[in-house]
Amino acid sequence: MNQIFATKNLLTTALFYLLISSVVASEEDSKPFVTFDEPVASYLKRIQLGEQKFKFNTSIDFYKWQQDARDSLVKLIGLDQMRKELIGFKPKIIVSATISINDNYTRQLCVIETEPGIKVPFYYLVPSKSKNVEQFPLFIAPHGHDKFGLHSYSGCFKNDNHRSEILAREGNIAEQAALRGFISIAPATRGLASELLVPDPKGRHGKRPCRAQLIHCLLSGRTPTAERVWDMQRILDWATKQPKVDPKRIVMTGNSGGGVLTTYVAAIDDRITVAVPSCSFTSSTSPEGYIFHCDCCLIPGFRNWGGWKELAGLIAPRRLLIVHGIKDGLHHRPSVETLVSEVNAIFKIAGVPSHVSIKWGDNGHRFYPHLMWPFIGHSITKHKPR
Repeated sequence: MNQIFATKNLLTTALFYLLISSVVASEEDSKPFVTFDEPVASYLKRIQLGEQKFKFNTSIDFYKWQQDARDSLVKLIGLDQMRKELIGFKPKIIVSATISINDNYTRQLCVIETEPGIKVPFYYLVPSKSKNVEQFPLFIAPHGHDKFGLHSYSGCFKNDNHRSEILAREGNIAEQAALRGFISIAPATRGLASELLVPDPKGRHGKRPCRAQLIHCLLSGRTPTAERVWDMQRILDWATKQPKVDPKRIVMTGNSGGGVLTTYVAAIDDRITVAVPSCSFTSSTSPEGYIFHCDCCLIPGFRNWGGWKELAGLIAPRRLLIVHGIKDGLHHRPSVETLVSEVNAIFKIAGVPSHVSIKWGDNGHRFYPHLMWPFIGHSITKHKPR
């Protein structure tokens, strides 16, 4: 009897604390992400108003809208200019010797010259147990603000400390993919990887190489996003020609800045069949005008084009999984949830409401593989040619 009474008390206490924590979380979510004093507060809200040329609405011809919005986006970010400037350039690739990793997969460090003098390294991982498999799905994972990003994602660690740090947050996402039966690519992200940094002499740009890249790009009519999309597309051009790669099953993911890049590549390039942006997919600004993404993700005039729900609209009817962490201080859950409700509506209009989902991890700014792999596995199975 005493044991039953004690159990009831324990359950009552647990429910009480669960209720309190829910109330506290609700109160936290209802707070503004930041506050600005007047007149700045009104100014920031006002300049975000006005017409958005490709704002999605239910009355449009969906596929005509996609074509026009995508063409405009390619021009807006400066990718169209890059295509014209580099029209005669043929990328060159160097592939290193193959190394077997514990008989689980092989690894090669490759380098592709995507434009004159710009050599982008990437790891190429192939599952070893491939005798009865004609083609593997492809997994490509560009990193964010991590100078060792391609080494982190591929599991090719610099030292024991690097290994411990990355494995503690399950950041070896490309290696995980190879162990799950994907041909996996972990590329360097231009302006973020130590191999591809733009120096900031005299610290004029805050000693931030990614911001230095931004300024140089803006002066020349480009954006870092365009350069990064260009690099990923050139890697995809090469990868999809490899006999073991199934070009109809391509998964792309990245955390933080890698997630931003994943979203843009998937919006522009329909070779991506499953996009999984991690800790990155959100509105450009909070209701108060706070800008969520790093300077290097800036697209001049992006608000006048549309927003992140329109980027998602360019991904439909392909599959999109949005992943965030509830303790990620860089993003605001209410802003994300509001955006996702709009994205859900777009996918419903596209006739594929089940092709988009959002998952929340219980920590901060990191990958959540246990939330990603079920969605990826289901999506890849559905896309498998018969």
